[in-house]
Amino acid sequence: MKLKFCGFRQLADVKKAKDMDIDAIGFIHFSKSKRFVDIQTIKQFTDIIPEDKEKVVILVNPEYKVIDSLIEETGITSIQLHGEEPLSTISYIRQKDKDIKIIKALPAKDSASLLTAIEYYKYVIDQFIIDTPSQNYGGTGKVYDWKMLEVIRDIDYLIAGGINYENIQKIAQLSLQHGGYDIASGIETNNDKDICKMQSIIELVKGAN
Repeated sequence: MKLKFCGFRQLADVKKAKDMDIDAIGFIHFSKSKRFVDIQTIKQFTDIIPEDKEKVVILVNPEYKVIDSLIEETGITSIQLHGEEPLSTISYIRQKDKDIKIIKALPAKDSASLLTAIEYYKYVIDQFIIDTPSQNYGGTGKVYDWKMLEVIRDIDYLIAGGINYENIQKIAQLSLQHGGYDIASGIETNNDKDICKMQSIIELVKGAN
């Protein structure tokens, strides 16, 4: 199971997580998010994260110049798209840097709309994240009915939206084919990343080292 810890805003929090047994660390470059960070800050973060971790920037309907700046000025290795991006945006990223991993986040409205969206994007992206629907494109910290994911087969996806230690245990009881979890609020205490929460989730998902 893959673990992506997301929504980092402070260098001190990145330093807490950078050597942990996780697969990806994410930063949000979307001005309406409470976890927004600017490009200069993202560069500071990516400069200290080891090569064995994906460095993911979350974007919503981005302009090409923003994509250019992030690829040229930071050390990101993945772009996560959270809006209603057309296939042309994905093509642009591929042309700009063929090695960038592209992740597409989808809102979990219902099984039918999820399957339709997966069919639209699955041949051009590398991984999906399925999140709680919201007007601000995620970041709610709320859960949805995970049973709607039972229809998704043979697709690489992570579950997001209110994921914490207890909810991972609940999801494990279901018959899903997810590849892991994307977690932001579930690893925080008072808006700071919590070492104890992060380590507990790592041990639950990946086992103790």
